[in-house]
Amino acid sequence: MTPISQQRFDALAGYTRLPTIVLIIQEAAWFATADERLLGIITWDRFDYDYGWVVLGRDRRGRFRAIDQDVSYPTFAHAEDRLAKAVEKHAASPDESYYQGDEEGAPVDFFTPTVAEARLNPIFKVLVEQERFSPARELIRAMMPFFEDADGNFIEQFQTTGFDPRLWELYLFAAFTELGYAPEEGIGVPDLLLAGPRGRIAIEATTANPPQLGAVPQPTSDDEIRAYLENYVQIKLARALTRKLYHKQRYWNAPRIDGAPFVIALQDFHAPAAMTRITPLATEYVFGVRHSMTDGKRQIERLTEHVYGNAREPSNFFELPEAENVSAVFLNPQGTITKFNRLGYVAGFGNRDIRMIRSGIARGEMNLHDPRPTMFHQDVCDPAYAESWVEGAVVLHNPHARIPLDPELISGAAHEFLQPDGSIMSLLPDFQPYISRTNISLEHDTFDVPDEASAF
Repeated sequence: MTPISQQRFDALAGYTRLPTIVLIIQEAAWFATADERLLGIITWDRFDYDYGWVVLGRDRRGRFRAIDQDVSYPTFAHAEDRLAKAVEKHAASPDESYYQGDEEGAPVDFFTPTVAEARLNPIFKVLVEQERFSPARELIRAMMPFFEDADGNFIEQFQTTGFDPRLWELYLFAAFTELGYAPEEGIGVPDLLLAGPRGRIAIEATTANPPQLGAVPQPTSDDEIRAYLENYVQIKLARALTRKLYHKQRYWNAPRIDGAPFVIALQDFHAPAAMTRITPLATEYVFGVRHSMTDGKRQIERLTEHVYGNAREPSNFFELPEAENVSAVFLNPQGTITKFNRLGYVAGFGNRDIRMIRSGIARGEMNLHDPRPTMFHQDVCDPAYAESWVEGAVVLHNPHARIPLDPELISGAAHEFLQPDGSIMSLLPDFQPYISRTNISLEHDTFDVPDEASAF
């Protein structure tokens, strides 16, 4: 039994925590056997001020779950000694002894192809085949047993035409697990109904996707670029959001929602690297305002409509009929495969000869001496490197929400609030990246990958 990092433990078994357990105990240390067949935790009781331990083994579906535990040890050393003896005892038992008897369904496998080679998504093939993405691949493999495929088609879509939207769902699952939430069981809609120590939240994922007919415009002139950004992209985002707003099931009325704030999680995959622009463009669309500078003065324009060719959509999503039922829109430009790769490496997954350097621009408003955007440069392989799943997330709050979203329910994200004069008030974490790139090196090969790119 050897110590492991919390990041490693969370990647292997963090999805098994009960949301309210953090109110009772604090995890003090994490351990694993050499083959990671068993995991162990030392706990500290917040009320009794003593220590306990838990042993976890894989159930029939491959999920780590508690198989033994004890409490009321006066010191950390006492608990660690008893944990080591318990791990040694269980390591001598067969895998079947760890099964819980309540497992349903077979173990989940995202990576074994279920369709013909010609149908496989090219980015899926990169994830499966290329060593430079081995940290992301192994991290996702560790997540697989805990992910519930409510629709029954997740794996087929993940491997083919739906790779990007399905990866977005995996990102949301990881991010909200990190925030202390656990999915409530037996929920078909919305995508996630979560309970955590701070409360409950309902989330439905949606994405702007490539056009089924025709091609994405390739603007060249200034006027074409402006029309593309101010209208074409806005229309794509509008249709992704209104598709969920006017879904026949009206998610906020789904069984067991019971007053939880309803959030739509939006990502833009309509073109490679489209998500690099999603935060300012989605902010304009949902609030119906556009900020610009003229002669050094900030100008605020109220938006009413977006028109591109024959396509037309009203602006100001939060003013649409029934939009009061949407508490907020959640974004993260960096919720893509490159974040999985970085966090996978930090958790100890993948080829350890990989080198990743991350650079970009972060918001600077937290610096009272110089609030301008700032450049950053980070070595992902440095033991001191730290990144969370929620880092980079932006929450756009509905000023007319029937059930307002408490920002504490999504801590660590940037929160944006429209003011009556059209200005926007921001609540920011200490570090909030606008955009970043990750340079991935392996032996003699080097790749410069936009974090927000879906097609590299």
